[in-house]
Amino acid sequence: MSEISIKHRLEWYGVRFFYWTFRKLGRQKASQFGGWLAQKVGPLLGVHKMARANMKRALPELDDAAIDRNLDMMWSNLGKNIGELAYINDIIADPTALEVVGQEYLDEQVKSGKGAFYAAGHFGPWELGAAISYFSEPHTVSIYRVANNPLVEEFFQSRRENPNLAFVPKGVVGARAILRVLREKGKVVMMNDQKNNTGISVPFFGRGAMTAPAVAEIAYKKDVPIYPMRLDRLGDGKYRFTVYPALDAPKSGDHKADVFAMLKLINETYEDWIRERPDHWFWVHNRWPSD
Repeated sequence: MSEISIKHRLEWYGVRFFYWTFRKLGRQKASQFGGWLAQKVGPLLGVHKMARANMKRALPELDDAAIDRNLDMMWSNLGKNIGELAYINDIIADPTALEVVGQEYLDEQVKSGKGAFYAAGHFGPWELGAAISYFSEPHTVSIYRVANNPLVEEFFQSRRENPNLAFVPKGVVGARAILRVLREKGKVVMMNDQKNNTGISVPFFGRGAMTAPAVAEIAYKKDVPIYPMRLDRLGDGKYRFTVYPALDAPKSGDHKADVFAMLKLINETYEDWIRERPDHWFWVHNRWPSD
């Protein structure tokens, strides 16, 4: 573990306090309180301006009032995600809370005898993507970005314990885990909607966006499918987990062109979701370079 600073400890105490508070409140109240608090605090943060600029440029058809409404609900969604962190396994295990759509595609992948990628995004209640390990076998790994604070990282990983789902950090360790799981016919969940400075520029809402190519590169090399996977809030403490048919992989014979075409197809899938529900996406992120 890296050196622990006073700042790290203070953040760790804060995280533990809020986690304890959310557990005391109960699932519904924790979600509501988290959403309410984020709606109050979020617009005061500097990243709110970035979120507004991103939405305005990506969705020019929205007027100022619509942008304000969607940003307000975006903060609510982010706050609810935080409030629900203490209840992820409870929600997934509750059939009255979580609706599953596309079970046939999960079954299809298992019957195929191949591993697969599941392309998710920072959309809606994305932490509920862990549901994939409950509704399908064999085991799953989810690739994620490690928290900057090692104490917070250790705390959250201890709360994510799941015998069928491993959270593996990006980088060399993640790459090895991906290859191992695909060899074992398992599932790899990747959120490919954030900026990757070492990636390649792929159109996203009509603008070049640096995109991690690994999911497409490995899918072609290992001949495995990519299934889009989406999470939605339905209101009243209910959610939907959806798996879509595998994307049609472009096969021109030009590997570089095919990788680019697949990444473009994934980005277009995200675009469709975001246009449908702008409030569900993580707009507070520098997705595009300054232009």
